[in-house]
Amino acid sequence: MKKPFSLWVLVFFMVFLALGGAVGAYHFISDPTGVSIGMEKELALLPVPNYTLPGIFLLGVMTLTPLFLTFGLIAKPNISFIQALLRFAPYHWAWTGTVILGVILMLWLVVEAYFIGIIAPIQYVTAINGLLILVLPLIPSIKNYYRWH
Repeated sequence: MKKPFSLWVLVFFMVFLALGGAVGAYHFISDPTGVSIGMEKELALLPVPNYTLPGIFLLGVMTLTPLFLTFGLIAKPNISFIQALLRFAPYHWAWTGTVILGVILMLWLVVEAYFIGIIAPIQYVTAINGLLILVLPLIPSIKNYYRWH
């Protein structure tokens, strides 16, 4: 079965998320005070002493995970232990993981807005990106492509 065009749109937004996550992770891990990106004031509003943990989260969940899922979406490898973990869904593990990632991204933004508010344009960009990552897999052509028969 040919990959649907909408899949490539989803892949674009997954890679875009990974690039943004990598930039944020780099800044938060290399300068946990937030001074280098002008976020030192917001740190006082957070339940963490510095930006190291948010940086690790950005690296793992918003950089490495979307890259791994993108690989899965394109190559559709059969990784049985991951598929077994996600056996509740009748779809390839990369599809299910992408939907879960979209939910996690939206929850991250809600938590971020709760603690520091909506203060930067990148938050709107990330929200739109997260919404697209959550909604695009639900397009019938993508859903059908990843359904286990």
